[in-house]
Amino acid sequence: MVGVIIIAVVFTALAVGIGYGATRGAFKGVAAALLTTNRSGSRLLNTSLVVVYLGVGICVPLLFIIGNRDKSDAQVGGVKLTAAAQVGRELFGEHCAVCHTLAADNAVGKTGPNLDTLKPTKSLILHTLANGCLQTLVGKDYNTICLGYGTMPADILQGRQAQDVAAFVSSVAGHA
Repeated sequence: MVGVIIIAVVFTALAVGIGYGATRGAFKGVAAALLTTNRSGSRLLNTSLVVVYLGVGICVPLLFIIGNRDKSDAQVGGVKLTAAAQVGRELFGEHCAVCHTLAADNAVGKTGPNLDTLKPTKSLILHTLANGCLQTLVGKDYNTICLGYGTMPADILQGRQAQDVAAFVSSVAGHA
């Protein structure tokens, strides 16, 4: 809301300046006002330049930067992230990005499978987080089969954290 007010003030000041120039005879009047040596004309010119400089040069970019900061993690590759997926994004970066490739998190791990190619479902992710995976199957236990080149221990993340990572990966894998 403050941003809208500041932008309105800046453009109002510009409109007043244009109106002032128009009442002074358009471009001839503006040129005469700018070249004046009288005190009120110089003061008006300096004030207008300061307002335009601060408004357009500093305030408008600052408002865009501040306004987008809170939304920067809310979307990845055109996919809007839920609050759980946003938390999952942070957790993925801390615990999973070392081994796995996932473009949405700029992860380029080489040991685990490429999640963009695999596009795992939430249930598969939760299953793998709970059971881990092994390169060599012991006793034909297909619950622990591994799709990558390394071994992933079970229970790296549990409970709510596992749910959040699964929500993030399943929603963005293959989209970025």
